[in-house]
Amino acid sequence: MIEREVKVLLDANAVKQVQVHYAVMAQGYMVVINGQPLETTKRETKEFKTLDAAAKQLFKLGIADFSVKLKTCTG
Repeated sequence: MIEREVKVLLDANAVKQVQVHYAVMAQGYMVVINGQPLETTKRETKEFKTLDAAAKQLFKLGIADFSVKLKTCTG
């Protein structure tokens, strides 16, 4: 999901869940909106080096309420 699609969902009040996940393979964070990762215009998952950078992007999109998931698996 690219930023333009996120803005359409926000305008329609269709955003149900926003999470920032720690991405082990990328050594950083990724944003997941309604179960879909935020992507670049080239449809690659957008990666953030810090949690602050991910939060800044969400604030820029107009999203201030989100959860953070640091561990993606149990055990």
